[in-house]
Amino acid sequence: NNNRLMYYSQIRVDPQNPDIVYTMGAPFFKSVDGGATFNRVTGMGHGDHHALWINPDNPDHIMLGTDGGFNFSWDQGATWDFVNTMAVGQFYEIGVDMRRPYFVCGGLQDNGSWCGPSAVRGRDIINDDWYRVGGGDGFYVRIDPTDYNVLYSESQGGSMSRRDLRTGQGGSIRPSAPREMGNTTRPGNVIGAEPNQAYRFEWNTPIELSPHDPSTVLVAGNRFFKSKDQGRTWAASEDLTKAVNRNELSIMGVPGTEYMASKNDGQSGFSYGTTVAESPSQPGVIWVGTDDGNVQVSQDAGITFTDVTENIPDAPQGYFRVKRVEPSNFAPGTCYVVMDNHRNEDWNPYVYVTRDFGRTFTNISNNLPVGPTNVIAEDPKNPNLLYLGTEFGLFISLNGGQEWQRFQNGLPTVRVDDILVHPRDNDLVVGTHGRSIWIIDDITPLQQFTAEVAAGDAHLFEVRPAVRWLNDTQKSVTIGGAKHFRGQNPAAGTAISYYLPIDLGDDVVLTISDLSGNEIRTLAGPGDRGINRVQWNLMRNTPPADPDQPQQRRRAVPVEPGTYVVTMVVGGRELARSILVEEDIWMNETH
Repeated sequence: NNNRLMYYSQIRVDPQNPDIVYTMGAPFFKSVDGGATFNRVTGMGHGDHHALWINPDNPDHIMLGTDGGFNFSWDQGATWDFVNTMAVGQFYEIGVDMRRPYFVCGGLQDNGSWCGPSAVRGRDIINDDWYRVGGGDGFYVRIDPTDYNVLYSESQGGSMSRRDLRTGQGGSIRPSAPREMGNTTRPGNVIGAEPNQAYRFEWNTPIELSPHDPSTVLVAGNRFFKSKDQGRTWAASEDLTKAVNRNELSIMGVPGTEYMASKNDGQSGFSYGTTVAESPSQPGVIWVGTDDGNVQVSQDAGITFTDVTENIPDAPQGYFRVKRVEPSNFAPGTCYVVMDNHRNEDWNPYVYVTRDFGRTFTNISNNLPVGPTNVIAEDPKNPNLLYLGTEFGLFISLNGGQEWQRFQNGLPTVRVDDILVHPRDNDLVVGTHGRSIWIIDDITPLQQFTAEVAAGDAHLFEVRPAVRWLNDTQKSVTIGGAKHFRGQNPAAGTAISYYLPIDLGDDVVLTISDLSGNEIRTLAGPGDRGINRVQWNLMRNTPPADPDQPQQRRRAVPVEPGTYVVTMVVGGRELARSILVEEDIWMNETH
């Protein structure tokens, strides 16, 4: 009953009773007679069983890991308890919308695609705040930035759909050629396609929206596909891959033409597009990468492509995987390329940049540690600030890739598969394979931490606008006990960040005033060397005690929406920034 030998193939024996045997595969089986007969075990809520632990002191107690998460049983699997308090999601790709607060969407390994809030107008983010938008193995989710109700999702093998959240209606937008069936022809949606023309789509097929027109959808299969009408019809390029027949490739020294167990299971197909993107700085400049080692670029909106792979110095030999192409936000000819060759036992990082449409490339892997590289993102406001996801964590570069440094800041050591910066809120959103989604709130200080700032005196960074969020009583859900997940809500208010070139040995005083110069709040911040941050919760100073009623309770009140000024004095210099406090007018739009 195990048709995927490379994927499961786990057998466990009760340490106190050798007649009790468990086997793991898509289903989960148990034998109580030494393997003479097996019965299926159910009730854990999800298939695809990978890991089993049996308590050596109490074999009735077992723990099971599946594609759906973590379960345990106290009666050898007769009944199960699903643990929903652990953030162990395996997100392949993530996307964000533009509502307020914005939502994050992403595709999960064998758990479909989901969307959930980056923040809630209440206490914490819980599981019930998320909703499902796609099935199967979830991968890409892309949301129309002008209308968050319109989104696109993709599951394995190019199963793409468009959905309208207002109506719940949606349908497949997968590119297809006309299909002849006897005396009839089933129409396709690829313009000018020959009947029965076959297209290939990778397990994780990339689908993107044009940064210049959200109705234009871009897809990479073995060809580049472009739709100008939200996926209703498509135009297709020529084949952009090497068109390799995987059955002719050797695997661990065994010729592909010979019989082997579980053949092609670890690689469901080959010669596909794996990444696609259009330049934000110039419409019509489109990049495509493939799993068989091609990097292609078009400067005429996808009509023709140029293979620039041979221009990449010291690139892996053979069929390496292009993991991500990232065109620059600032220069039309600039694109970053990330490659991975670990399937050929090559563990080196491969990160490149071209600044001339692929005619030349520069290796910017530089001081990165050994290990596969997965994704790169260029900051939308600072061309020298790069974010890189690897097998072992998140790295950043402040100088365009000349030097990299580990960026943890509370992020665990985990494979990072996707990275983006929210275009309005400046949050860094990270999708991981095993620890779900993480958000680093407000990276404005990193965006503005230039070489000039680092070499200068104390610096007060711009302050992100704050919102006085309303309390959404419709979402005030009370859940008792400890067996539930609560994601951390962002801190109220806004962060005030500053850079100090030396340790001051004392706190920094931050004064917040209204535009008339009236002081409304005083905050103390650390005087440590480096970037420091203080959170203002939008509250005024607590009023002084009334000498006639010293026992009366005093309570600080929030400021009204408007513009305020924060002032910091360091070394005799007064530094000031404005702070915009916005009214929450969006609550009823996000239900």
